[in-house]
Amino acid sequence: MRADDRHGNPHPPHGAAAGLVLAGPRLLARGTAPAVGVAAGAVAGTARAGVRAADSAVRLARVTRAALPGTSADWRAGARTHLALREAGPRDPGRPDDGAGTHTLGHRAGRVAAALAEHPDVALAYWDSGLARLVVVAVEASVSDSVVERAQALAERHGLVPAGDDVEDLGHPGDPASVRTAAETLAADVAGAVAALAGSAMRLPASPRLVTAAVTLLRENPRFRALLRARLGNARMEVLLAVANAAVHGAGHSPTSLVLDGALRVGQLAEALVRTAAFETVHDELCAPDRHSVPADPSARPPLRTSPAQEYAAHASTGSVLGAVAALLVKHDVTESAEAVLAGSPKAARYGPAVFHALLSVALSREGVLVRDPERLRQLEMAGTVVLHPSALRKPGEGADPWTEPVLDAARRAGLRVVVVDDPALADFTGLADQVVGADRPLSEVVDSLRGEGGVVTVARPSPRGDADVTAGLLRGDVAVALTDADGQVVWGADVLARHGLADVWRLLTAVPAARRVGGRSQTLARSGAALSGLLVAVASPTDARVPRCPARGTRP
Repeated sequence: MRADDRHGNPHPPHGAAAGLVLAGPRLLARGTAPAVGVAAGAVAGTARAGVRAADSAVRLARVTRAALPGTSADWRAGARTHLALREAGPRDPGRPDDGAGTHTLGHRAGRVAAALAEHPDVALAYWDSGLARLVVVAVEASVSDSVVERAQALAERHGLVPAGDDVEDLGHPGDPASVRTAAETLAADVAGAVAALAGSAMRLPASPRLVTAAVTLLRENPRFRALLRARLGNARMEVLLAVANAAVHGAGHSPTSLVLDGALRVGQLAEALVRTAAFETVHDELCAPDRHSVPADPSARPPLRTSPAQEYAAHASTGSVLGAVAALLVKHDVTESAEAVLAGSPKAARYGPAVFHALLSVALSREGVLVRDPERLRQLEMAGTVVLHPSALRKPGEGADPWTEPVLDAARRAGLRVVVVDDPALADFTGLADQVVGADRPLSEVVDSLRGEGGVVTVARPSPRGDADVTAGLLRGDVAVALTDADGQVVWGADVLARHGLADVWRLLTAVPAARRVGGRSQTLARSGAALSGLLVAVASPTDARVPRCPARGTRP
């Protein structure tokens, strides 16, 4: 009952009835207040989730649009633009000297940024030496096109031109190249599956199984893939193999393999979209005029280790060839030999880790972690040691990080050997490490000495313009995790940029045991499937009339 209602009633209840009536609203208020609070919190949480979902949708749409053919090679997001520039080469003798002829690319780009910053439509302009980009932020997204045109005109005046595809190897974090690659391979699988179903429905003659077996054997062979990667690059290799695989399975009327491969490609496409879109989320934090960054240098990184799946694939390829020879000698049938090759396909050993690490990359990206190299995440399965630099275990000017003990515990649970660089401020935690190395020993030397015992995960928080040895040692790890909180140095060559500090390291280390389990189970499935398929090949009769003719015919693991 409201107060104005009581005042408006000339004859209120008396006695016990009055007590109950007057106490009722108070009891009701006590009961409904928590419910109202919960409901309000739920509404607010739903609203925040809706806003985040809308922002994510906008970022994903921008990445998708940037991945379309014919779009600019420069990264753009709203009012923010990254322009890739290079020197124009020999200067035109007819052009007046602007005094920049003796300057490097960075000096020239810096002068362009200074001149551009004076324009009223420009909120911020500077040269990011780590990304090798001219970063331009317009006051509004609507004027960004005119600002970009002015920036290009100023760059040309200072002897610089758009770099285009010349900087592809630098690996800009917002580059949608991985999205295009995943989309192209998925399109090949879809086209091949449609062709296989159409050919079977129209009863067109199927291509020889030997052709399908040969392409499958080469596609899954690690040595052949490495040869193509060295000659064509990873993206072109993936597209070429996907097109060849889709062509032979489409012509062979076998869509099942393409459907499975397409499911993997869908996951990889989602991973590429989320990972690329994550850069826009962290842009303003990692890209700032006063923040020191280090460019990516592929030569500073160790070579990728051969994964257990790759080792199994190499042995399986040899076994498939031997099985094919045996089938040919026993049955004198080329088709049966081809089925023996397909029976030993190690796809399951590759599919499992590929899907797991795609999901891991998506999970990290959604938490605001910038994954720079998804291929390096696959090295977690082989990790045996984690090297923790003191810069990662304590915050600048403070004591030990609160996440130090959880990180050490996660490393223990993952079965990793913990190596810590000695630091007096971390005396309470160095006793929990398996090995403590002297602070006077170069970090790169420490990491190199441990790599012979297995994969090494390095974790450090390089200080702005700090010791170059810390950065060099960080990059010597098989998986390099750079902490970028507290305005630390941005090492673009690292595999993971952890914006939340050691909390992100804890997330990564807890994934190590799962990565090992997935790899082991995938190999078990591959071996079991190959054994069962090989048995079916051995006992099958090619003239058995009871075997129905269908698009998915053949023996598959």
